[in-house]
Amino acid sequence: MRQQGDDNLIMESTTQIAIRAIREKAERSGFTLSDVAYAAGIDKAQVSRWSTGKVVPLYSAVINLQAACDALVEARLAQLQKESQA
Repeated sequence: MRQQGDDNLIMESTTQIAIRAIREKAERSGFTLSDVAYAAGIDKAQVSRWSTGKVVPLYSAVINLQAACDALVEARLAQLQKESQA
């Protein structure tokens, strides 16, 4: 559950929570969820439907999205390390 406003609670599915966590991780590294979707080979409109709960993805699709996010973050970290050594 996530708080919205003072008295309104929004119920989120585990999929929505997972996608929100992926989005937050990506954004902390300077990427958007659209960037992650592209890297995963998934249409960004489809990821949007998952994040709003309109459609429930396969577990494997969420895992692919997470893996793409991890790969982008790792690439960004490697780039920053290389720049700091130069």
